[in-house]
Amino acid sequence: MMNPYLTVTAVIAGVTLLQAASGLLLVLLPLRMSAEQFSVQMIGWVAAAHGAGFLLGCAVIGRFIAAVGHVRAFAALAATLAAVVLAFAAFRDPYAWIGLRLIGGACFAGLFTVAESWIADRTPQLLRGRVLGFYTVCSKASLVVAPLFLGSMDLVGPWAFMLVSALCSLSLLPVTTTRAASPTMTAFSTLGVRELYRLAPVALVGCLTVGLINAPLLSLAPVYGEGVGLSLAHIVWLFPVLQLGSLVLQWPLGRWSDRGDRRRMIAGLNVVVAVVALVLWGLGAPPVSVLMPLLFLLGGAALSIYAICVAHAGDHARPEQMVPMVSSLLMVWGVGAVIGPALAAAVMQWLGAEGLFLYLAAIAAPFAGYVRWCITRRAAVPDEAHVHFVNLPATSPVVAEFGAAEALAERKD
Repeated sequence: MMNPYLTVTAVIAGVTLLQAASGLLLVLLPLRMSAEQFSVQMIGWVAAAHGAGFLLGCAVIGRFIAAVGHVRAFAALAATLAAVVLAFAAFRDPYAWIGLRLIGGACFAGLFTVAESWIADRTPQLLRGRVLGFYTVCSKASLVVAPLFLGSMDLVGPWAFMLVSALCSLSLLPVTTTRAASPTMTAFSTLGVRELYRLAPVALVGCLTVGLINAPLLSLAPVYGEGVGLSLAHIVWLFPVLQLGSLVLQWPLGRWSDRGDRRRMIAGLNVVVAVVALVLWGLGAPPVSVLMPLLFLLGGAALSIYAICVAHAGDHARPEQMVPMVSSLLMVWGVGAVIGPALAAAVMQWLGAEGLFLYLAAIAAPFAGYVRWCITRRAAVPDEAHVHFVNLPATSPVVAEFGAAEALAERKD
């Protein structure tokens, strides 16, 4: 019988390569579109297509995996994604890129669903928290490191796309060579929007807001860098610095939120996002020595809110509601990730590259006010009734269910 830890390690290795490909693509595509003279608005639509593909993948991929099995599903999706990435180098039509990004988003959602369901199935219950933490760190680290390679590459030719495609193909090796049996695929359950709002309105509105903020922040940061005249060597650092802020700050912020009313933490982080974004908007084109620390703080605040919103909703949920609740919040986040890039790109088209940060402030500040109003209307959950914070990435419904089960298992006595 195969050691379950070998299977988990192999799958995490495959996902780490996929996240590296995802990070490279998030930075490469806007830079290449800008070089091809795509409008900022069109770059926003291409980014929005990824969110739409993610939602589509989450909705349909379960039936596909159940029909063909985990290994075949992973192989088919990774091969499709590798071909899609190469097609970006072959086509220069922006509408073709929207279609390709839509397909790619669906493939990424399916690949993460396959991998994370395998990790959840093969990890002993007592070690799920540690494995989820290790998985998250590996994913974040690959997102931080991979885009830096673009600083020394020719982004006009096909080579950068070939590197991304190669990473997608290489992710097949650790997953398809494992001899472990595939886990059973179950259908994803969700809560209705009305029920979710009655349960935890701050979490529902918060996850939508997070999608509206984080998706354009990550996908349009290279456009901002190019618009304010940064060199390529500095532009490729913008996305990694945002992710590094999340990697360093998310866990301590989440654990801190365990000690009181999480809504105050959610409101405070949105205030930080709004203030830092307004400072960046006001500075216009700050020196790199000022820009990078501000982006580190912005990423640490903005990219940490989703997991804290999920934990806040978990404080109000009954045990049987935990799994469908977290899956629903992920889908709400996905809706924001579809709308946000198009809205932010419209603001940038109107006000210039710095308009990205004015857009972020315009979303974060009213939400912070809404959370403060909710605090006056509804009593906080007692500390002893809190679930423990679990650092959940927004990658697939499976990791949401994995994290929900872990949070519930560790609910405070």
